[in-house]
Amino acid sequence: MTSLKEFRALLFSQSLDLRPESVPLSEAAGRFPTEPVASPIDLPSVEGLVEKGRYLKAGVDFVPCDRLGAAEIAGLAAAGISRVMVRRIVNAGFLAVGGEGERLKVPGERREPEEQYSPLGHMFSVLLDVAGAWPVDYGILPEGMSVRRAMEKGLEECPVFIVAGADPAEVRDFLAAPGRELLCDGVELEGGEELLFGRITPDRGVSAGFLFSFPSGAVPAFLYFYLFVRPFLHGLNGGGDPGIMLRCTLAEAPGGGAATRTRLVPVRLGSGSGGTLTAEPVNIEGPDHVTGLIGAQGCALFNSGSGGSNAGSPVDVLLFH
Repeated sequence: MTSLKEFRALLFSQSLDLRPESVPLSEAAGRFPTEPVASPIDLPSVEGLVEKGRYLKAGVDFVPCDRLGAAEIAGLAAAGISRVMVRRIVNAGFLAVGGEGERLKVPGERREPEEQYSPLGHMFSVLLDVAGAWPVDYGILPEGMSVRRAMEKGLEECPVFIVAGADPAEVRDFLAAPGRELLCDGVELEGGEELLFGRITPDRGVSAGFLFSFPSGAVPAFLYFYLFVRPFLHGLNGGGDPGIMLRCTLAEAPGGGAATRTRLVPVRLGSGSGGTLTAEPVNIEGPDHVTGLIGAQGCALFNSGSGGSNAGSPVDVLLFH
C-alpha cells in the first residue's frame, strides 16, 4: 500500500502528450500555456520608469505555464497579446457503478423506495470543469455491460477516466493485461484500500491514458478528487500543485475515535481568540451522505498516531477552492 506522500509524487511524475493549440485571449481563461509568455513591449511604455527597472521590460517572461486566471489574462491584454499557445484540454470521463444490492438512478428519473439517486455525475462534472478538464459523464453502468467493457470504452475516448464503485479485483485484473500497468494498489488513508491508479501504455511505453478507481461513496470521491485528481490534472498540463494548505487550530475533536491511518475530515473555517484561524470538523454520517459537505471549506488531514486530534491542536487543512 502506497503512502499519501508517495502517491502524490507518483501522480506528478506522469505525463501525457497534450498537443498545443492557439486560442484567442478571450478563450484562454483556465487554460495552461505551453511555455512561459514574455511581453513583446515594455510595461508600461514610459521610458523613465523602465530605465529605473520598476516595471516589466520587453522580452522578459511574466506569465508562467500555470493555469491562466483573471490577473494573467489582464497582464497578457496589457501587453497587447491577442492569442496564446495553450495545451489541449484533457477529456476526463467518469462512471458510477452500483455496489452489491445498490440500485442507482440519475436525478430526474423515477425512483422506487429501495433506489437512490447518484450525485457522482453532477459532482464530477463540476469538479473536473473547475480543474480545467473537459467532463464526459458516462452515467451509471448500464445493465448488461461489464465494468471491463465500460473502462475500455471510457479509455478509448478519454485520456483520464474515473470509475467509482467498481470491484477492486476487477480493476486489478483489467490493468494486468498487456499494455496496461497498475501503478498504485491502495493508499494509506482511512478507506484508501479501494483507491487504485493505473495507466495505459500501448505504444512504445508512451502513456495514452490513466485510470482512477474510487470507492462508491460520494464523500470519499469528493475528498480524493481534491487531494489527488486535481493536482494530477494540473501536473499533466505542466502546472504546479494548485492545493493551498493552511495551518489552523482545531476547534473541537473530530468524531470517530482514533484512526490507524491518515484520516480526511471536512472542516469549516472560522476565527478564534486573537484572530487565529480555526477548523471545525464536519462529522458526516457515512460515505454516501454528501449533503454533509455543504458549507465545508476544506479537508483536515489527521495523521495516524500523531495525537494531534484534540481541541486546540494544530492541523493542516487543504482548501477546496
